[in-house]
Amino acid sequence: MKQRTISTLVVLLAICHALSAQTVAEELRADVRRAAGLYYALTLNDKPQDTPPPPDKKPFFINHYGCPSPYYLERPEYYDAPYHTLAHADSLGKLTELGRDVLSCVAFLRNDARDRTGELTDAGKQQARDIAQQMTQRFPEMFTDNTYIDARSIVQNHCLLTMGEIILQVSHAHQPMRMSVNASHRFQSWMNPQDRKLEELRKDSLTMVRYNEFADRWAPETEAMITALFNDADYAKHIDATVLSRQLFDLAGSTQYVENAAGTSLFELFTPEDIHRHWLRRNAWAYIRYGGCTLNGGHQPYLQRKPLWNLIHMGDSIMKLDNPVVHIRCTHENTVMSLVCLLELDGYGLQTDCLDTLEVLGWADYRISPMGGSVMLIHYRTDKNDPDPLVRVLLNGREARMPIPTDCAPYYHWADVKRYYLRKLYAYARERNDE
Repeated sequence: MKQRTISTLVVLLAICHALSAQTVAEELRADVRRAAGLYYALTLNDKPQDTPPPPDKKPFFINHYGCPSPYYLERPEYYDAPYHTLAHADSLGKLTELGRDVLSCVAFLRNDARDRTGELTDAGKQQARDIAQQMTQRFPEMFTDNTYIDARSIVQNHCLLTMGEIILQVSHAHQPMRMSVNASHRFQSWMNPQDRKLEELRKDSLTMVRYNEFADRWAPETEAMITALFNDADYAKHIDATVLSRQLFDLAGSTQYVENAAGTSLFELFTPEDIHRHWLRRNAWAYIRYGGCTLNGGHQPYLQRKPLWNLIHMGDSIMKLDNPVVHIRCTHENTVMSLVCLLELDGYGLQTDCLDTLEVLGWADYRISPMGGSVMLIHYRTDKNDPDPLVRVLLNGREARMPIPTDCAPYYHWADVKRYYLRKLYAYARERNDE
């Protein structure tokens, strides 16, 4: 009964937050690139709002857990498949003038990405440097001659490159700097963990039935787009319109990373309603895989229990050190998404079996872990003997709420934070052992 009451309160808080915030539809109209979801490139706030800490507290530890910056799509077929469909039609004279323009755009994107799939784009490199610069300017007391920086990445090209750009910018901001930079498959277990049991539950039969029903209900209209691209109705009948629409939508989201394509927006192929429908389907799929969807048990965020253990362990381990410490961790965007849900930041730990409620409750993928997004725990103390250190959490650079009572929001007593999450982890461990 107590757990049900807590869940109800969380849902009510999420509803209140969603009603007071800008709606998804409004945000998509303001910046259609958000429809790319996890592949939306985070826009940095030039002047982040920081609530001053209590007068006797100062930061001593930053624990950053971040997504890669914008990168080229990881598989060549994302570019090749729509290109070949349109190029073949063009060779037969079956494209309209708009269709040929779209083919030119796809050809440009394909050529730009050749032999670069999975690499950071130029925009991604700049974003990573901007993130690092903002961090050093926002917390100048954390980047001094005595600071120790530990940067680690999983062995994934765009994550490694993101870490490299961040470290280069930090080094530029302050010299000398004590620093360790590393990437290893050994980090996989706590920076990109795997759990076969949870992963098998993601696509159980009930979940897939419900998702497919949802996806069919929100299927984008394709007839107008096909008519606009192809000049032969009989030929167009042989095109899988649903697949082509999805492929072009994937590329539409990726164009935000390619500066030379600024004047070529594939989003113009889609009506605002269809953009919204594409986003709804993708957002629901992300929720099923990485969020607290109760259709498949509601436990997917616990895939990140080892990263959470690490956050707790490091928060305690560094408590007594004399000098400031900064940890920079670069991993997959979906890993960060699950961690945000496990931490229940800003109500994103939402648990429901109703995919239709996600939008009104404010659960939106691009808000949780966009390209360049991060979770940052900043620890504060008076000195190394402080019996009551505080912690503040930033989600994508903005102050976030934790599901924990506090008398000094947005600061939280570290003892309360540690207690809450340890109880949560132990409860799940007992449940797994009982199965």
